[in-house]
Amino acid sequence: MSAEVSDLRALLEAVHEALTVPGGDVDDRRLVDRARWARTTIRGALDEDPRDVGWNAQYLRKKMRAEEAAAK
Repeated sequence: MSAEVSDLRALLEAVHEALTVPGGDVDDRRLVDRARWARTTIRGALDEDPRDVGWNAQYLRKKMRAEEAAAK
């Protein structure tokens, strides 16, 4: 698998995770925040150099980890 395909797959996995609230504890604010982060990340991936897609996926995962830690 090429690096580009691997990065794209990582981005799509991160977006899927962002739109899934852990534990099924869906709070409208959490889901809205996650959807906003996912949209921002996707827009960045579409507008920027394709070689930066991996960075976008890592950014989204970092945002989700911080949100999950704050929700505990």
